[in-house]
Amino acid sequence: MRRPFAQPRSTITGSSYSAGIVFSLASFAAIGIITLLTSVLSARLYGISVIGQAALALAPVAIVTLLSTVREQPAMVRELAKLEPGHPRATGLFLAVFAFSFALTLVVTVLGLVGCYFTFRGPLHHPGLLAPAAVGLVGYLLIINTCWNLDGVFGAFRAGRELFAVRLHQAVVYGALLTALVTIMPTVWGLVLAFLGSWLTALVHRLALMRRVICWRVPVAELRAGFASLREIVTFGLKLTPGSLAVGLSEASGTWILAVTSSIDAVGSYSRAWSLASRLTELNWRITEMLLPTLVQHRHAGDQARFARVLTDSLRYAAFGLLLPASVGGGAAEAIMTIFGAGFGTAAGALRILLFVPLLQTLTAIQGTALMAYDRPLLTAFAQGVRLVVTIAAGVTLAAGLGVTGMALAMAAGAFAGFGICLIVLRVRIARPPLAKPHYRQLGGLIAAYVGGLLTSHALEHAVPGSAGLLLALAGGSFAYVAIGVGVAGTTHHDRARLQNALARLTRRHITLLKSPGTA
Repeated sequence: MRRPFAQPRSTITGSSYSAGIVFSLASFAAIGIITLLTSVLSARLYGISVIGQAALALAPVAIVTLLSTVREQPAMVRELAKLEPGHPRATGLFLAVFAFSFALTLVVTVLGLVGCYFTFRGPLHHPGLLAPAAVGLVGYLLIINTCWNLDGVFGAFRAGRELFAVRLHQAVVYGALLTALVTIMPTVWGLVLAFLGSWLTALVHRLALMRRVICWRVPVAELRAGFASLREIVTFGLKLTPGSLAVGLSEASGTWILAVTSSIDAVGSYSRAWSLASRLTELNWRITEMLLPTLVQHRHAGDQARFARVLTDSLRYAAFGLLLPASVGGGAAEAIMTIFGAGFGTAAGALRILLFVPLLQTLTAIQGTALMAYDRPLLTAFAQGVRLVVTIAAGVTLAAGLGVTGMALAMAAGAFAGFGICLIVLRVRIARPPLAKPHYRQLGGLIAAYVGGLLTSHALEHAVPGSAGLLLALAGGSFAYVAIGVGVAGTTHHDRARLQNALARLTRRHITLLKSPGTA
């Protein structure tokens, strides 16, 4: 008798949380480097005007991305994480969520196409970008949205190795297509088709790997059960939607505001500065995915002291880590933007400001995680809503007079407003203890480290011309930042204990590998 379903030959079963995190961090680092290289490559090959056109043509994709989700995928992950890879219920849940996601995205894409028709022919005055914008939207519907749904399944089963492979594949193919297409279409079409082509080949790769975690032949009853669970999944996702929607709209507003108030070259230079800064915002996920379960455990155990210490230390570490690129990158901003080619140097001041946005966003996310641990997720939506209002209001006002620098100021102001609201809400709702004297010393150390790293990086950038000067500025500024920060702020006994434990684990791991028989 034929079995109702066949268990896939999975290499994912038993994969640990730690292993998944290792591959996630490796993916962030490797793809971050490749993305930086492809950003420089595309700017050099196509020029600032084409970069600006591509940013504007693909901007509707960002809007449709925000409006075509009710965070059903994270809610799906919450259910899939309880199952084993290949379980028939996983197939039913995935297909139900994918059907809902595709239907919602189809409706929003049609509305987006109508909006593009009137927007590009009207206030933006770029009717020639209507066709590439339409192709980008259709590509998002058929290719990118499918990839993201598949990634949700991989993530639920902690398939970090598979996610690393497909994302690395996509980043490399994008660079190859950029280089190949510039010879036959050195226009906005080259960038749009390279973008979609890289997603298409990565989609094929994802589908090939899906058999490791999903069994496609399952009983009809499991499919019905999956669709029966859809309402509960969507209801849970709706609670997460307002905050993420406000964040996405805040980040996307810069391109649209500059398109209306400034030139296409301004859009191009701003898009490159923001692409550099926005790469750092992905660290939000790396921190909060580890922080949330820890805070929940401490809260349910009634250990308020440990809750407060973990929260405070997370804020300290994130602030110290993310202020480093703000300091060093800000000091060498002119040299960094110059590597993209002619015209991009005008966004050096904007980059210096935009590098603060990932820092503020991450601190806000950490505080929002604490609020979620106390079952108050809607308070984070309020903070992000304030951020959106401030960003748009300040952007319209400042971009008209200050161009890309004005828009960068608006982005930073909005992020600071969201951070401030979360800080106040957290103190009122959770009653965090006031800052002690060591905390004031640590704040002083952060300020001193930022100034020292900024001045050192800026001085070295001007002392040595070219790429060598940029590398020297980044290295010297980083050394000055860390030395001053640690020297002034100092360390706590918890910091030293964590460092000793980490070194001990690494040492034990090294010794184990050396003693293991058959180890190469």
